[in-house]
Amino acid sequence: MRKKYPNLILFICCFALAILSHAVFLYQWTQNHFMIGINDGLAQMMPFKHLLYEQYTNGEFFYSYSFGLGAGIYSGLSYYFSTSTVFWVTVVIVFALEKVGMIDPPNVLFWANAAVFISVVRLSFVLYIASRLFIYMNIARRYAFIGAAFYGVSGMFFRHTAYWEFFADAFLWLPLLILGIEKIFREAKPGWFLFAVAISLVNNFYFSYINFILAGIYILVRLFVPLTLQETEKKKAIGLFLLTGIIGFGISAAAFIPAVYAYLNNHRPTFSQNIPLLEIPENILYMSRIVVLPPLFVFLLFSAFLYRNKLYRLFAALGLVAIALHHSPMAGSFFNGLSAPQNRWEYFLSLMIGGIIAVGLANLHKLTLFGFSVAAFFTVSLYIVWALGDEQLDFSKQYPAFMAVSLPIMLLLILVFVKFKKPIFKITLIAYLFIWLIVSANIYQEEKLLKAGELSKVNEELMTGSEYDDPEIRGLLEKIEQRDTGLTYRIDWMEGVRNNTPLVQDFRGLSAYSSILNKNLLYFYLYDLEIDMARESVSRYATLGNRANLFSLMQGKYTIIPKDAPTADVLPTAEGMDNVPFGFMKILESQNFAVYENEHLLPFARSTSTVFQERQLENVHSLAREHAMLEGVVLDDSNQTDPLPDIEEQATEFAIEPIDATYQNDILEVKEKIGGIDLIPESNIPEGDFYVSFHLENHAPNKGFNLAVNNYLTSRKSNRSVYKTYVDDITIRVPAAERIKIRMPKGKYTLSEIKVFAESYEILKSQKEQYTDLADLDFNGNKVALDYENTKNDAYLTVSIPYERGWSASVNGQKTDVLKANYAFIAVPLEEGKNTVVLTYWPPFFFLTLIVSILSAIAAAWFIFFPKRRKNKIEQ
Repeated sequence: MRKKYPNLILFICCFALAILSHAVFLYQWTQNHFMIGINDGLAQMMPFKHLLYEQYTNGEFFYSYSFGLGAGIYSGLSYYFSTSTVFWVTVVIVFALEKVGMIDPPNVLFWANAAVFISVVRLSFVLYIASRLFIYMNIARRYAFIGAAFYGVSGMFFRHTAYWEFFADAFLWLPLLILGIEKIFREAKPGWFLFAVAISLVNNFYFSYINFILAGIYILVRLFVPLTLQETEKKKAIGLFLLTGIIGFGISAAAFIPAVYAYLNNHRPTFSQNIPLLEIPENILYMSRIVVLPPLFVFLLFSAFLYRNKLYRLFAALGLVAIALHHSPMAGSFFNGLSAPQNRWEYFLSLMIGGIIAVGLANLHKLTLFGFSVAAFFTVSLYIVWALGDEQLDFSKQYPAFMAVSLPIMLLLILVFVKFKKPIFKITLIAYLFIWLIVSANIYQEEKLLKAGELSKVNEELMTGSEYDDPEIRGLLEKIEQRDTGLTYRIDWMEGVRNNTPLVQDFRGLSAYSSILNKNLLYFYLYDLEIDMARESVSRYATLGNRANLFSLMQGKYTIIPKDAPTADVLPTAEGMDNVPFGFMKILESQNFAVYENEHLLPFARSTSTVFQERQLENVHSLAREHAMLEGVVLDDSNQTDPLPDIEEQATEFAIEPIDATYQNDILEVKEKIGGIDLIPESNIPEGDFYVSFHLENHAPNKGFNLAVNNYLTSRKSNRSVYKTYVDDITIRVPAAERIKIRMPKGKYTLSEIKVFAESYEILKSQKEQYTDLADLDFNGNKVALDYENTKNDAYLTVSIPYERGWSASVNGQKTDVLKANYAFIAVPLEEGKNTVVLTYWPPFFFLTLIVSILSAIAAAWFIFFPKRRKNKIEQ
């Protein structure tokens, strides 16, 4: 069978090794613990899988009204799973199992249970593809397999899989790209390269960027390092790379172009911290979380005889370059798109380690005793020096101790083989290496992931409990659904700081967390309206800062509040109402929570002829912008303008009283553990709320802090945090009170531009009383249809759907413009009388890029299957 079905046997071996390498997590699964990171794993990976599976199996591939305030998921979630072929295959298999009754309809808990099994299958293919690459490079099958094992069974694979599962897919495409490159250099056959380029670009634009940089480095080196006697002429090879690369890009266009547009339409504050050229990261010989150099790899680097082998020189040179780049934050920033340094590309180093070990073992019989002695001396010396020079190295931990113990064992086995040159001793060495890999992988999982990474906390109890998917909240959500069958209302609720709670608990919420979000919404929160989200952080938005105007405008009908939070029932003073927006009344309660309903909710679609321009509102307070959105529509570009709402009459004069602090010339220095200032209004306390605005900067270089305004609490990031927004203009809504207490921890701050405005909500109340002419409304996948009786002959209809490229509109069957309105939402021009409005969303450039993909696939088929014509074309 081994001779008849060698590739089948190879895959079976890969599968067996993948199972053994996951032993710790497979055991954890039997204990209802999951291979999922407690942060992004639970906050993003599981909710997104659940959302996309629901969407795809319902035939809805492009848009979701449940993701945040509504978003295009095909392009917006392409960074994660929406265009992942691995996820597509998974969906097909899971859907088939569901349809035949083998599994229940999948929920978030199902995807957590499935994680370790998906990882086993993925690793099996990683090992198989890498093995076939090394075999193609003329490395004997058994050594190719063990080289592939050192690539796949690496700490980074398990780290990527556990924390950000889609990261691990990059392990599949890198060796496929290298295989395609070698096919062109050795045989002038471009098929595999074309396929690898296309599938890389389809799967993930971010890792295709990383992989193409790595592949470009590899191609550049290979142009000057021939490995065979008759390789493809350089000019021809370059031509094949360029031509097939372009065709591969064309095939991917329908997935890649919308994904890149979503990335460009994202907003993340520029990383402004200094990025050093070099620094010493974690100890890569004993204990690094990212990559630990296997002792055999280090020994082989010092084995001089191997450098006579061309293939070994290639792997060694690229491996040493990768080690140097691993120590460069600047390189980490470059691979991360010139943003904050990240260690996400080092699987390339693992592939080079695998290549060096495969070639080294294949040529180990050439090693002499003298050569062994020299290599062993330098290897042991390096380990000793590294150990003595690292004050944080702790041999009481499993991983460093394992590395230290495994070194002499490995050297002894190599010495025995070198001295006696018996096959049995080499077999023993190889068997030890496989055992070393399996043990190393499982120690890594136990110590680095389960303990240090807190994966041990991720279990069924957590995922079905009060910190993730609270059954008590589920009960309240069901009661809301029973009493309200509306299509558009939203509920303000999050479990802790998990912004994707609405995806987990299946309701329309007001929060989202994703590396790619609609830039218009992020600007709306961070800059245009200065909405405090109770937590400073990038790549997310949440809640509406308890601002009743915004709740009413954005369909925020319900809010769920813990009973132990300050509410009117617990603290009857105005100051105690901080966590309940104005105009919300209690309608439901459970043991620990209460549900409040918005009495001033505005219609999903409203018409107006009052128009303001964004540039008119550039220098006014965010409360004036709220009023403009209530009284009319704010357009980013319009020839028509109306007078601005005047809120200056609502400005409140106040006195400032330092509390356990000094405050002079905009510098606040808090002397005690907690202190700040009190703002004391000098006029009568109005009915309603205060909007308190100020500019705040912490002088501490690396210290985050909590900020309280009366009973409202929010948090601010450290100045060195990679998640800092650098948005220091803050607006906080609090109920009107005799004192406005601003508190923060001991330290020094810049606190300036303090303003207080009173909000009585008269405009909101008047807008609520106006009659809505919305007659009919229907949501169907990526389409919204509504009928509106324009009895007042208004010019525009505003709709509570976030604006993004890809929306088209028709009114009474005629195409019309989709306008960006109210900073982040949609408006369309209206006609007099009855208006049938249809809004349709397709990913940006989807149909154009789909045509490009189809034509490119046809070109690829011609190029691959008619090589003679292709050869003549290139030569011409």
